[in-house]
Amino acid sequence: MSNNINANVLKNFIIKTIGAEKLTQNQAQKVGVDANKYAEANVDENAYLDLDEIISNSDLYEQFATMYVEEQDKETEANAEKEKEEEAKVKDKGESKA
Repeated sequence: MSNNINANVLKNFIIKTIGAEKLTQNQAQKVGVDANKYAEANVDENAYLDLDEIISNSDLYEQFATMYVEEQDKETEANAEKEKEEEAKVKDKGESKA
């Protein structure tokens, strides 16, 4: 499923996650990117990977896509919980009037 995420959506997520358009090795460690996968993707041996390098590397793409899906699931869960709380408040108000 996570391979079906639009590249532009994933790029925006990566920028939001790392706070930049370039991923350094330290940033990669902080967000949980496998160090070996980072090294494999860094074919030009710069001090960073740009977004296109991340997206074109299937392993890194998959790692960030998985992070994206997990964040979306958390947001969905949080929204569902909030909706339940709102429904409970409305129900409590309705019962108190009766």
